[in-house]
Amino acid sequence: MCRIAGFIGPPLTLGELVCEPPHGLAHQSWAAREMVSATVNADGWGAAWLDDKGRPAGYRQILPIWADVNLDALARSLRSRVWLANVRSATAGLGTDYANTQPFHDGELLFTHNGFIDRFAHTLRARLRAALEPHIEITINGNTDSEYLFALIRQQRGTLAERVRTALALVREWLADAHDVRALLNVIVSDGRQMVATRDALHGDAPSLYFHPDWHGGVAIGSEAFDNQNGWTGVESGEMIVVTAGTAPAREKL
Repeated sequence: MCRIAGFIGPPLTLGELVCEPPHGLAHQSWAAREMVSATVNADGWGAAWLDDKGRPAGYRQILPIWADVNLDALARSLRSRVWLANVRSATAGLGTDYANTQPFHDGELLFTHNGFIDRFAHTLRARLRAALEPHIEITINGNTDSEYLFALIRQQRGTLAERVRTALALVREWLADAHDVRALLNVIVSDGRQMVATRDALHGDAPSLYFHPDWHGGVAIGSEAFDNQNGWTGVESGEMIVVTAGTAPAREKL
């Protein structure tokens, strides 16, 4: 699995999100407290943000975050009001390469996923691929369950929360009778106006997820709390957090 983080609010640097907090993703990459299926996140890292014109942009690296010589310059130079970040612990069988490294983005959405679908290539990939429209399917570059899940969300219609909810409902429907297949479905998605995060699982326990309603003046979401500030709240399994910039997070059932 991975460790993930998101932020929406007043502009802050990448370093303020990832490096400066005492338990930010840079620290979680080698000293995570609540991972259950790995000990370190050494299989790459990445960040996605909005550029000065509000367009999604991203940086992905297959080296561990602590070994990336670009980190210092990026951390102090990049600033955005919306951030997603990920430190990766690759699922067995899914290669450590740029195509499989998160976060993902298209021209509209930023996305990151913490979790996995058991034996994805054998259990769900064909069904999911068949459900995708050709113009969505041809944009998939890697072989991870995460990228396919992002493609499924991109294809849906409605509000951002509705799109995420519908995509996860389809996964649950397709795997409902496959009781030996776990699907761990913690995701964070943003369109720049909203950020939606889920803590969800089928046939297993969902990974940890927290949010802070007033962190650096905005809302922060992460696999683990970034620091010891009061206000970090655990997200319940089967719960969705919906954040509109400038407003308090809403907690909804999936």
